[in-house]
Amino acid sequence: MFPLYDENPRTTRPYVNYALIAVNFLVFIWEVIVTRLFMDQRATITLFLNHGFVPARFLDDVSNAQYIDAGISILTSMFMHGSIMHILGNMLFLWIFGDNVEDRFGHVKYLACYLFWGFAAAMAHLAWAIGVGGEQMLIPAVGASGAISGVLGAYMIIFPHARVVTLVFFFLITTTRIPAFAYLFLWFIYQLIAAAFGAGGGVAYLAHIGGFVAGLVFGFAYRFVIARIGASIRARMPSIGHQGEYERYHAREQILRPLRIEGIVTNRYVELLAEMPGVDERTISISVMDNSIVSIDAISEDGYRRYSGRAILRTSVNEQPESVQYINGILRIRFTRL
Repeated sequence: MFPLYDENPRTTRPYVNYALIAVNFLVFIWEVIVTRLFMDQRATITLFLNHGFVPARFLDDVSNAQYIDAGISILTSMFMHGSIMHILGNMLFLWIFGDNVEDRFGHVKYLACYLFWGFAAAMAHLAWAIGVGGEQMLIPAVGASGAISGVLGAYMIIFPHARVVTLVFFFLITTTRIPAFAYLFLWFIYQLIAAAFGAGGGVAYLAHIGGFVAGLVFGFAYRFVIARIGASIRARMPSIGHQGEYERYHAREQILRPLRIEGIVTNRYVELLAEMPGVDERTISISVMDNSIVSIDAISEDGYRRYSGRAILRTSVNEQPESVQYINGILRIRFTRL
C-alpha cells in the first residue's frame, strides 16, 4: 500500500512543515555533492560518521559531559538520508500527514514536538543498539523517519477517521480510501514485525517504533487532556462575573471562519455540505427560519475558531434535520422537503 494523499482539510498554511521538507532536500543535495552521488565510498562513510547518530559516540559524549555535541549528533542525523528513495519516501509521509498535525498544534509547538519525536526515536534506537551490542554501536543512523513516525502517531490519534487515498497493488493497481487509524495501525504493526524478526538490514525499526509511541502519547495528551481542559476553562470564564472582560478576550482570540455551504436538491430531500475541520461536535448549532433559511455555527476543539454560515434554500424543508453527520471535517445535513 502506497499513500497518495489524505482527505483532511486544514485551516492554516503549514509553514514549518514546508520548511522541514525544504531543509531535508537541501541537506540531501549537499550530501550528493560531497559524496559525488554516493559513489565516493570514503567521503560517504566519513560524512555519515561525522553527522549521523552513532550510539557509541553518543554515549562517550554523554559520559564526558559533552551534551551539546551529543544533541547536535541527533539533530544533524534527523536531516540526512542515505539514498534518493530514502528521502522521497520520508518526505511523502511528512507532506501527507505533517500539515494537519501542524494545523492542530500550531507552528512553534509542532516544530518542538517534531524535534522531540526525533530525539525519542534516537533514544529507542540507542536502547536497541546497546541490547544488540557489537558493530551496531558503531553504525551511524540517519534519516527523518523517527521524527516522522512521531507525526504519524499523533495523526492517528487526533484524526482517526480521516481518509488516506492509497495506491494498492493487488493483482490490479487501484486506489482505495482507508481510514487513517487503520492505515497507520497496519504501518505500526509492520514495524513491530520487522523489528521482531531482525531490526537490522539498514532500517532502524526501533527508531520508528520509538518515535511513533512518542507521537501517540502527544496525540492522546492533546486530544483527551489539553483540548478538553482548555474547553472547560473557556466554558467557565463567563460565569466568573467579568462578562465584559471575557467578551473582549473572546473577540480578540477567536477567529471567525465563514462557511462555504454547498447543497444537493432531490425530489425528496435537501442535503447541505459544509467544510469545517477540527470542530468540537458538541458546539455544532443548526437552526432553520421560515423553512428555507439554514444557519450553521460551530467552534473548533481548541476554541479559537468559530465557523458560521447561512444558506438560503429555493425550496421549503422540515425545520428538524432528517440526519446530521460530521465526518472527516465535513458536516453533512439532510432535510426532508415539504
